[in-house]
Parts: sequence; C-alpha cells; structure tokens
Amino acid sequence: MAKKQIKGLPTEVERVRGELDEWRGQRRQGQRIPEELWSGAVQAARRHGLNRVSRALGLDYYHLKRRSGLGEEKAQSAGRSEQAFVELASVATEATELACVVELEKGNGVRMRISVRDAATVDWIRMKEAFLGA
Repeated sequence: MAKKQIKGLPTEVERVRGELDEWRGQRRQGQRIPEELWSGAVQAARRHGLNRVSRALGLDYYHLKRRSGLGEEKAQSAGRSEQAFVELASVATEATELACVVELEKGNGVRMRISVRDAATVDWIRMKEAFLGA
C-alpha cells in the first residue's frame, strides 16, 4: 500500500515521517511506537499543526493531541474561573484624613489601584465589574 503524497510538508515532518516508515518496516506485530518517535511527532505537531502532522505521519489524531498537550489550555481555561484579589485598606493622608485604597488584580497580572477620600461615594461593585468583567 503506497503512502499518500502530501505536498509542501516541512522538512521536520518529512524527517519524522521517514523515521516512522523505517520503524514500521522493521517492527514486530503488536510492538508500540518508541518514545523517541512520539517525541519527534509531538514537536512537529506543536510547530506545524496537529491535523496536518497526524495525517502526514499516519498517527491517530486524538492520541497525538493527548501526547502533545494541545487543546489542554482551552479545556483548563474553560473549567477555571478567573480569580481576583481585592484588598481594602485605609491609610492616613498628609492632612490626617482617612482615605480608602483599593487594589484589584486579574488572574493575568493586570492591576488597578483606586484611592479615594470618601469610600461611601464609590459604587465598588460596578467598579469591580467594569475592571474584571461581569
């Protein structure tokens, strides 16, 4: 059975494909693909795309996806809610008046600091929602 010719494959994918073809020609029945070959396939998939590489190498798309860790970022971020840190502190100003300082921080490290003299005049819930996104 002849392999499909896929036009425009990167050199790296061609190299891994050659190694896999050579291994397939020498393997025994039921023998698993060596980790070195999987490692090369994973690196190629990360650089050149999962679908393209799995088709070119004749590997199972989902097995290569699982090994490469591609798609886990989406699954992890979808299942995880963004955490927020809110610190409320009163500090004395030069005129010995009490002021309120609020710092908001998103999960990606973006920060906002608010300093007001009269904390009762600020709608803190709307401020938080505007910064973090409702």
